[in-house]
Amino acid sequence: MFFLFLCLVICFVSTISLRTCLCQFFTGIGLVGFSSSTLVTLGGCAPEHRAALLPVNATTGTAIPGVTASSAVLCLNHRMESPTLWLALGGFVLIAYCLVHRVKGAMIYGIVVVTAISWFRNTPVTAFPNTPAGNQAYSYFKEVVSLHKIEKTAGAFDFSDFGKGVFWEALVTFLYVDILDTTGTLYSLARFAGFVDESGNFEGQYFAFMSDATAIVIGSLLGTSPVTAYIESSTGIKEGGRTGLTALMAGFYFFLALFFTPLLASIPAWAVGPPLILVGVMMMRCVTEIDWEDMKQGIPAFVTLLLMPLTYSIAYGLIGGIGTYVVLHLWDWGVQAWVYFGNKNGASANDNSNGRIHMGATTNGNTSTV
Repeated sequence: MFFLFLCLVICFVSTISLRTCLCQFFTGIGLVGFSSSTLVTLGGCAPEHRAALLPVNATTGTAIPGVTASSAVLCLNHRMESPTLWLALGGFVLIAYCLVHRVKGAMIYGIVVVTAISWFRNTPVTAFPNTPAGNQAYSYFKEVVSLHKIEKTAGAFDFSDFGKGVFWEALVTFLYVDILDTTGTLYSLARFAGFVDESGNFEGQYFAFMSDATAIVIGSLLGTSPVTAYIESSTGIKEGGRTGLTALMAGFYFFLALFFTPLLASIPAWAVGPPLILVGVMMMRCVTEIDWEDMKQGIPAFVTLLLMPLTYSIAYGLIGGIGTYVVLHLWDWGVQAWVYFGNKNGASANDNSNGRIHMGATTNGNTSTV
């Protein structure tokens, strides 16, 4: 059952990537938007037709103190008329067509084509609109090569909150979330690559976890977000990557990316959204490994599948699924424990009875037993 949950992680990490790419305007294509009545609905409207949301007190109608407005996530009108949405869908079709015909590098082709079109200014799909933010982004893009110093984040330690509960709450939260994410990602990618044996292990798993943990520690010392394994690695596996040479080449190109940050930072969200959607398509095959006829597996699996994308958290999905699994098995485990300890106590009583010492003596034909 443990590996079932790992399989669910890989399936619905990809589902979360689907949700991210489809729903969030600044990190995806924006096909799905926010709805106050149904939570989500059809979106795809241009920026000028979107509005931000501000939490207000339902009684007084005033803004709640200490909260800020969201990004522009609410479509007011002109749904499905965003030019960048249709460009992203075009990139999706291009990548999908290449995957259908087994063209190597399909993901890269789609990203490059959509990005190249988006880099032209004064077009409806430009990544650099004629706004202050767009002009600033275009100025940064023209630098092409740039290397930022990390003097403000590297080694910036602060232990002033070490004795406070909020510090340890954050620490434990990061710890268990990262453990669940890393475990699910590594095992599921290994399964996707065909490296997992019948017992659920794969060669070199100890070093895989140790290298991931080391990278996280080094990344935190430099002031970055957790440097950990990501589900996007499945695209490399899909293209045929199976050995450490693939990882070395990926690391080499990441090193080169340090010097071309202006170019890479200018790749628009609607260029990287379609590949992530197709990553989800590739990873959904894990669902077929669930025994849906067995409700003790099917119900926890469904809860896990549902909670991960809706709560935007792998950890919440796993907690819900594992918790449901435990509740559904409590009666069976109780019966098994009762039978086990009952048999054990019965066996002990029989052993004591059979272990008594019988001593017999015969005197004048009479037998006495002790």
